[in-house]
Amino acid sequence: MKKFLKITAAIVLLLLICYFGFFKYRQIRANNVSIPISTNALLKINVDELYKTIAVSYIKHPNQYSGSDKKGIKEKVDDLNTGLKIPANIYLYSLKGKAKTTFFSSFEIADTLVFNHFIQKKSSLPLIKKDSNFFQSKDSTFFILFNKITVAFAYTPQKEQVKTTLVEILNRKNMIKVGESRFKQLVNLSDHISFQNTGNFSKINFTDGKISFSNEFINQMIVPAAKPQHRVLNPESTVSMWLNGKFKSDLIKKNQTVSPSLLSKDSFFRFYKDYVDFEWTNTITQVDTVVGYEYNDDFERVEKKVLQDRKIPSISMNLAANDQEVSDYLKSLGALDQPTGKISSSMIPLYQVYFKGNSGSIQLSTVQSAKPDLKRISSDDFFYFKVDFKKLIKQTPIPLIADKLGTFSQLEIKAKSTGKDKIKLESELLFLNKDANALIQLLKVFKNGFNRSINFNFSVDIPVTK
Repeated sequence: MKKFLKITAAIVLLLLICYFGFFKYRQIRANNVSIPISTNALLKINVDELYKTIAVSYIKHPNQYSGSDKKGIKEKVDDLNTGLKIPANIYLYSLKGKAKTTFFSSFEIADTLVFNHFIQKKSSLPLIKKDSNFFQSKDSTFFILFNKITVAFAYTPQKEQVKTTLVEILNRKNMIKVGESRFKQLVNLSDHISFQNTGNFSKINFTDGKISFSNEFINQMIVPAAKPQHRVLNPESTVSMWLNGKFKSDLIKKNQTVSPSLLSKDSFFRFYKDYVDFEWTNTITQVDTVVGYEYNDDFERVEKKVLQDRKIPSISMNLAANDQEVSDYLKSLGALDQPTGKISSSMIPLYQVYFKGNSGSIQLSTVQSAKPDLKRISSDDFFYFKVDFKKLIKQTPIPLIADKLGTFSQLEIKAKSTGKDKIKLESELLFLNKDANALIQLLKVFKNGFNRSINFNFSVDIPVTK
C-alpha cells in the first residue's frame, strides 16, 4: 500500500512539474516577443493566467458554466481554430506618430491553410481582400497583413494609413524585445491585463464575482490634501462619495464663466475650496405643487394647483465654501426662499432642494430638516466613491438600469497620493453571482446587447413648483 501511495505521489508530482514547466516555457517564449522601438503604449493580456483562473473556477463551480450551448467539444474547437498560435501573452501597442486609439499586434501562423480559410470564410468581421496578403474591414478600421509565418494587424478608429507600419512589423524592422524595452516591468506580471504608457500603469484581474482594477497615473488636475479627512458617511447609502483636495489653478481659470445653475461646473469651481461629499441614503416622499389648467363655468381657462406626492432620492451634498458668499449669490438671482431655505426649481430642477450654510461650509439637500455634521475623520485616501447597484435599481424606476446593471452588486473606488503629482486609484466591481468568473459574466452582459440596449425612451413628469 505504501509503495502504491509513493508511486501515485511521484506521478502527481511529475504531472505538476510538467504542468508548471509547460506554462513557464510559454511565458518565456511570449516575453521574448519584439515590439517596435517607437511603441509609446503597451497592453498585455496574460492568456495563460486567464485560462488557469477560469479553469479553477470551472472546477469549483461547474454548474455555473453549463449553459444552453449544446455544441459538442469538436464543434467548439473548430469554431476557435483560426490557424494562429495563441501565445501565453498577447501584446497590443500604439506607436509614436499614430493616434492614441490605433493599436497594432502580431501573431505566429500555425497553419497557413486554416488561417486563410478563417479570414475569408469564418471570420466574424467581414474582410475585403485588397491584395494577395492584405485585407481590411468594410469600414476601414481593421487591417491585416501576413506572410507564411506571421500575421500583423491594426485597429484604427481614426482610419489611418497603416500598411507601411504593418510591413515593418512583419519584416521585424526597428524592433526591440519587450524585456529590454522601457515596458520591461510588464513582463513578469501575473495580472490578467496590464497597461503602461508615459503617464499610466494599470492592472486588471478577473476572479469569481469580482473585477479588481488599479491605476497609477500622473495627476494634472487635483492637489490632494496632505492629511486627508472626510465626514463619516452612512455605510448603507445607495451612493456615497467624498473628495478632499484642491483643483489646480489652471483648471479653475478655464471655468470662470458665470452660470445660472448652482450645480454647474462653473459655479462649483467658483465656490469650492478643498472638500465635497455626496450621499444618497434612501427614498423619501416629497410633496410637489403641480400646475395645471381647467375651464370654469364661464369657459375661461384658469390655473389650478394640485399637491402631488412623489418618491425622490434622499440626497445631501456638503461643500467646503464661503457660506455667506453662496447665500448672497443665490439671493442676487432671486433663487433662494430665505424663510424655508428652498432653492428655486429654475436653478435646480426635478427636486425640491434646500440650502443651509454654516461656518465655511454649505449643504444642499432634498430633506429640509437635514442638519450638516461637520466632524471629520482621517483617511489614507483623498477620494472615495461607492454605489450599491441593488439599492440603485430598487430606488430608480428605469428599466435600462434594472436590465443591465442588475448583473452587478457594488462598485467601490479609492484614490490616494503616492508622490508629487502621482495618484494610485484602486477599484472593485462586484457581481451578484459570486461563483462565476467575472470576465465570463461581463462577456455575457455585452453579448446580450449592453451597448445596443441603451434607449432612454421613458417619460418623466416634471412638476412645476411655485
